[in-house]
Amino acid sequence: MRKKLLFASAEWIAILMLLFLLYRENVFMTGAYSSEQAHQQSESSYHYGPSTIARKVTVPFDKDQVIFLGIYKEWFSADSVKKQRGGWFAGGGVAGVPIERDKGLTFSWEGTSTGKRSEGLMMYKFYGYVSDETITAVELLMKDAETGNPETMRETITDDRMFLFLWQTKNARNDWQTLRGYDKEGNVVYEHSFLS
Repeated sequence: MRKKLLFASAEWIAILMLLFLLYRENVFMTGAYSSEQAHQQSESSYHYGPSTIARKVTVPFDKDQVIFLGIYKEWFSADSVKKQRGGWFAGGGVAGVPIERDKGLTFSWEGTSTGKRSEGLMMYKFYGYVSDETITAVELLMKDAETGNPETMRETITDDRMFLFLWQTKNARNDWQTLRGYDKEGNVVYEHSFLS
């Protein structure tokens, strides 16, 4: 009788430990079946949209992350979704940014931690909407915070009128210098300086 009680107690302890491990490892966490579904759920949970998806971009340095550039009424957004165990989950950037048509170019940015905290990696997205029809390319000039070297990111504006710059850095963001919009002849028609 005593052996049976010990064996039954050991079984229950093992079951409870297994349940605790399953809970701790988020095995029961279920996400969306697709990145598009996660994007729609993200917007509806924020009471925003549904936006028209202008572009779907897979993050080049993180294939398990997708950014949806979207337009909703007079707003634009860059909603991130991430694939983890259990499916696709909402990231950041679901909140829309009002399009300021009088400025010709409206932009926003977001920085999020990626990977393990001990690695200190940050992903930055700098995105915007171009309402000035003469702007055919956008360029972001930065200074690398670690090396001090200048860096330039450039994107041609397509029919969706949106742009997106992505980069990953460790423990610091790059210092933005200038955002420029160019016409088809290469002339600067928009310039915003981030220097004080």
